[in-house]
Amino acid sequence: MIKALKSLGRMLTIALLTCVVFLLSCQSKIIYYPRPYDTTQVEVFEAEGGKKLEYTTSQGKQTAFYLPPEGIVGTKQAPPFVWFIYGGNGSLSLDYADQPPFWDRKLGYVFVDYPGYGLCQGKPNPKRIQENAVAVAEKMRAEFGWTEEEFRAHSGVFGHSIGCAAALIMADSVHLHRAVLCAPFTSLTDMGRHVLGWPLCYINMHRFDNVARLDSITSRGNAEVRIFHGTHDEVIPVRMSHVLRDRFPKEVRYVEMNKSHHNDVVEHAREEIGQAIRELSTPD
Repeated sequence: MIKALKSLGRMLTIALLTCVVFLLSCQSKIIYYPRPYDTTQVEVFEAEGGKKLEYTTSQGKQTAFYLPPEGIVGTKQAPPFVWFIYGGNGSLSLDYADQPPFWDRKLGYVFVDYPGYGLCQGKPNPKRIQENAVAVAEKMRAEFGWTEEEFRAHSGVFGHSIGCAAALIMADSVHLHRAVLCAPFTSLTDMGRHVLGWPLCYINMHRFDNVARLDSITSRGNAEVRIFHGTHDEVIPVRMSHVLRDRFPKEVRYVEMNKSHHNDVVEHAREEIGQAIRELSTPD
């Protein structure tokens, strides 16, 4: 009996270690799904008045995309307000370039890709995404001729899915206080607990933590956050948005989209998102 228990214990230990090694070795491949742009998508964006924005980080050359307000060409004239757009882990930022006409074309939009996505070199992780965010913020501030205070007064972030984490990383890093979030998680460790269970959820090298970021952002005062989440989200449980709503009742205004799923919530909520963006786009 004792031998059998020891043998079972060894087998369970080996199985657990196998899972640990597997998750550590391929974690990035589970979280990120980078892909390049096809030339058509970029060409269409530029034909509609968009502009490439090139800058450099430790990961090499990075490229974001700027869509100026209607009637303005390039970055020579600063917009009344600019939104930085971050997409999901399987998306490219220009996959969201069809949304501004439903939001407000009198504003500017910067579509930001993660390292390794689109035209960006490198590989993504939270630290590199933060470095990228700070670099693109500085790039746009210089393009518009804004001081740091003017940049903060005229900028906000939008994120979808893991893009909510990237958007909050940017907001926290450069001290922005306006955010629109679609289908956010509380933390990637919580997502691991939801998908993998305990204790494998703690084998997480990419510690995105939206609660901690919102704690930091709201501690500076004047934060305004809008959250949209579908009731039928099959990827990120809607209860995670409930946690954020309840944790930050003064700063968060929450809208639940009936029957919306993870990938269609941005489209289904486009009118509500547009209203939120317009409401938040009044400079300080």
